[in-house]
Amino acid sequence: MKIKAVIFDLDGTLYNNSGLPYKIAVHSLGHIRMLMCERSVRRDMAGIYFGDKEKTYNEFFKRIAVKSGKSKESVSKWYSENYLPLQVKLLQKHFKAYDWVLPTLDKLRHKGVLLACYSDYGFISEKLMAIGIPPEKFDLIIDAPSAGGFKPCRESLETVTKLLGVSPKEALVIGDREDTDGLGAKAANMHYKIIKK
Repeated sequence: MKIKAVIFDLDGTLYNNSGLPYKIAVHSLGHIRMLMCERSVRRDMAGIYFGDKEKTYNEFFKRIAVKSGKSKESVSKWYSENYLPLQVKLLQKHFKAYDWVLPTLDKLRHKGVLLACYSDYGFISEKLMAIGIPPEKFDLIIDAPSAGGFKPCRESLETVTKLLGVSPKEALVIGDREDTDGLGAKAANMHYKIIKK
């Protein structure tokens, strides 16, 4: 069957993110407890479908609040006003897209293939710009929680294909991790390719 859409992961796929977690930790020493709780909750929620953006993020912030002893409101504020903007700032300063990315996106676009950028984290457009990729290169930009659940959630990937207007069998997922990108694609009956750093 002809591939009509390619769904790209962002971190580790469109650029080499080696060293990013360390840089985030170094710049988050005042919030290290919150950072550790965020990563723990992210692992706990991996692959679970919650239904929609509001329900997923509500559960996400609630669980971090319980683990960290902070209020859900303060967790949400830290995440959107500190944590994600920090990622963008670090990407802009230290990272750039792989050389193959822009030519590949243009080639696929020329062939009429639909393109999506699908990440477990928000601020995708800002992060794309930070590493030198114009967001308009993609037909769809969406984070997994907004689609209903963190990777490797099958239903979230299926939502991406529905938004693109293609069937799962007509989509190719390109990522860097077998346990998230690969597992999700397999569960959704999609083609996939894992890119090694």
